[in-house]
Amino acid sequence: MRILSMVAACLALLTSPLLAVGAPRTFEYDGKDLLAMRDKYQAGDAKVAAMVKKLVRDADKALAGPVYSVVEKPFTPPSGDKHDYMSLSPYWWPDPSKKDGAPYIRKDGQVNPERLKYDEPTIVAFAADVDTLATAYFFSGDEKYAARAAQLIRAWYFDDATRMNPNCRYGQIHIGDDKAQGTAVLECNQMRHVVDADALLIGSSNWTSADHEKLQAWFKEFLSYLLTSKQGESEHNAPNNHGTWFLVQSVTYALYLGDDDTAKKLIYEQAKHRIATQIESDGREPLELVRTKAYDYCRFNLEALENVALLADRVGIDLWNYKTDDGRSIRAALDWLSPYASGEKKWEGQQITDPKMNETMRVYRIAAKAYHDPKYESVAQAARERGKIEEGDRTDLMFPRIESLSH
Repeated sequence: MRILSMVAACLALLTSPLLAVGAPRTFEYDGKDLLAMRDKYQAGDAKVAAMVKKLVRDADKALAGPVYSVVEKPFTPPSGDKHDYMSLSPYWWPDPSKKDGAPYIRKDGQVNPERLKYDEPTIVAFAADVDTLATAYFFSGDEKYAARAAQLIRAWYFDDATRMNPNCRYGQIHIGDDKAQGTAVLECNQMRHVVDADALLIGSSNWTSADHEKLQAWFKEFLSYLLTSKQGESEHNAPNNHGTWFLVQSVTYALYLGDDDTAKKLIYEQAKHRIATQIESDGREPLELVRTKAYDYCRFNLEALENVALLADRVGIDLWNYKTDDGRSIRAALDWLSPYASGEKKWEGQQITDPKMNETMRVYRIAAKAYHDPKYESVAQAARERGKIEEGDRTDLMFPRIESLSH
């Protein structure tokens, strides 16, 4: 009996979701880093335990939140199908010189509050909750978080009554203009969280291989839409951050689907060209500097380029050390922005809102690891202080410092 009990105990350990799953195949996050942090959590590391406690607290809130769907919006897209994603372009406002305000006019950087009535806030909240719940499951092993994440994913992508059609044809519409806006593709960047959630949920009894296959099938259709529609083509060719994030999304989905050939093709066609055309020799990003939130857009595009470099690593392409003959490179952009990020220099361009320091911290944390250079971690810490960001926040858990992985 004792031997049988020992065998049963060993089998229980082997089938535990915390032990059966190795490094998750995530794309936004480094799966090996997540596994290392989970190992530290299981070993009783007090700092990591405090981070996971905060994560679980957020996950508990998500448990009590709504089940999201694109069909809940009060508007019906021109297609007549509420399953089509629909949003209002953020910087477009009613024209005061027109009785009905249409066609709307652009006010860069100023978000029209009408936007809140459409699907964009919903997809943001949905993806954030799925990310939180799946991550909480990965660290805690508590099936209630996996169950809720699975419920949200199924409602958004699978269930006939609530699912989103795999397109973004009516995203970022301009009232009074029927043209499909390429910029809508950027809003679907939120769905990269769901792709990573799939990896974090593997091993859960609440997330089956059939669920995984259904989700892949949906993203296969969506990737096809991005790569073949005029809307996708428009965003693909956008010279600024929109084009860079298109590359991040399309390569992520291709790799998720196991289509490495498409991922490599996209990277070879676009990645070095974007570095060469978006970054000056001194590291400035002129296409982002013309915006009314120029600091945030420089940081935003730089983060996209970092993500492309991380994805390129997976297919054996080094973009971190790529440099044009006249010195244009990701590192040049990091170095140019760093004194503004740290507060050493006052930002001289436009920035009509407070700069996003949490996102800045993430950009330089990623850089510190990619280049094994502590000066970038110093910038990340300076950004933390500027933004009054608490130690042990989600960034520290999901993008850990290099030194925290080795102790």
